[in-house]
Amino acid sequence: MKQSAAAKAENTSLRLASAAAAAASLEAFPRRLPAAWPGGAPSPGRAAALRRAVCLPARLYLERPGKMLRPLITHELLRAFGKKPGSYSAVLGAIELMEASTVSFDDLIDGSDTRRGGPATHKLYGANKAYLAYQAAYNWAYRAFLDPGLRLEDWRRLEILSSLSREIFAYGYGQALELYWTASRRRPSPREYLAMTWDRIRFLSFNGPFRMGALLGGASREQLPLFEKAGSWLGMAYHLHGDELNLFPRSAQWGKPLADDITAGRYTYLYLKALELAPAACRRELRSALGDARISAGRLKNVIDIVRASGALRENRRLIGVFYGRALKNIEAFPLGRKYREFFGGLGRYMAYDRNK
Repeated sequence: MKQSAAAKAENTSLRLASAAAAAASLEAFPRRLPAAWPGGAPSPGRAAALRRAVCLPARLYLERPGKMLRPLITHELLRAFGKKPGSYSAVLGAIELMEASTVSFDDLIDGSDTRRGGPATHKLYGANKAYLAYQAAYNWAYRAFLDPGLRLEDWRRLEILSSLSREIFAYGYGQALELYWTASRRRPSPREYLAMTWDRIRFLSFNGPFRMGALLGGASREQLPLFEKAGSWLGMAYHLHGDELNLFPRSAQWGKPLADDITAGRYTYLYLKALELAPAACRRELRSALGDARISAGRLKNVIDIVRASGALRENRRLIGVFYGRALKNIEAFPLGRKYREFFGGLGRYMAYDRNK
């Protein structure tokens, strides 16, 4: 079926938006820091040392292919509100920089070996430099949100900064809780797991990019919760779909080792429901396999088959549907034209159901 001229134009526009987001991300952190930065007199070799210790690890994931969903969301909201996204390229880049640095930190905490088609940051540069780069990236990203050139009303700037502070704190709490469960082999309830996920996916999932686009675009205080809630529920759906892909990848390009949640001892909602629903003998096998980094391929396949047969996959997808439905309800109330409401609804469907990596 031939595309209409309008559809072709919209697809071209989205490709350009994705390219703009990717270009902004590459400029989000400098390839070389000034020799005197961050303050003080220049010293011989400082620029080269900073490049090795900070710039290279901070830029690693920015220079690998990514989905660019987060800056794309903000980009399209700016368009929907009648703004020129090119005037906000530093913000778009900062959003992806914070996402990339958080993923790098997650990989270090989780002991993940690969990301975006290559070795994880800590595998290439070591744990210390990965930590340094994570902190430096966050600090650098804040510059974009503090830029006077944005000409924001005081309440908008305050909301951006206070929400970043709140949600980075919540992310740290969620991360610490998951670490505790993994290290102590304490099994949370599915409800506890979902509460932890709600904390852990805060700004750097999708409510932040939706909030940024709405605040920069000109949404009112009263309208802002529509965007925040849409992003939060889509973040939950996206996360549960990612847990499913970890066991049942749909693409050879899945960016992490198969079932590394199991081998690393991390609980997921999918696995917790399997531990509830599977027969007793199968539940024992699931408990035994969790955290076994040396599990054989055959035994791992059996564990994955148990999860599928238990009905947990069906329950996981049911909950994704609940979360997507809540997001869609908010999207349909956006004070935007129908074209943009349909776009964000379709993007949400891709995030919750259709992405394969």
